[in-house]
Amino acid sequence: MPKLIPATAGLALLLSLAGLVHAEEKSVPLSVARAELLAKGWKPVETFGVDADGRRWNQQGNAGEIYRAGIIEVEECSGTGQNFCSFNYGRKGKCLLLQSRGEFKTGEYEPLVFRRSSTCPTSDLDQAAHQK
Repeated sequence: MPKLIPATAGLALLLSLAGLVHAEEKSVPLSVARAELLAKGWKPVETFGVDADGRRWNQQGNAGEIYRAGIIEVEECSGTGQNFCSFNYGRKGKCLLLQSRGEFKTGEYEPLVFRRSSTCPTSDLDQAAHQK
């Protein structure tokens, strides 16, 4: 599992995250990617699907642990294999989707962001009424 590293370690890679990073770029810790996006004015967008029993995807399994840690933009995590997770952001009418792999445990380890795209959440997902 990836260990937490100082935010400065990945800043060089993230200077252009919100506009120029491609899928081929190196992976960076979620906390580093998130801090850089927030500093650039991107806002977390709470987005989630709902199971037939009414449980929200972003509050189950590892996604639930991420959500409870205050990262409300987590949409879901696969929970199997590499534990892929999706995170949604918005800024000036544009969307940004981060995808990560790896487990999350508060204060111990976090997933690595390996891809970003300008994909907006699909219409079959609910979005919270506000962006934090």
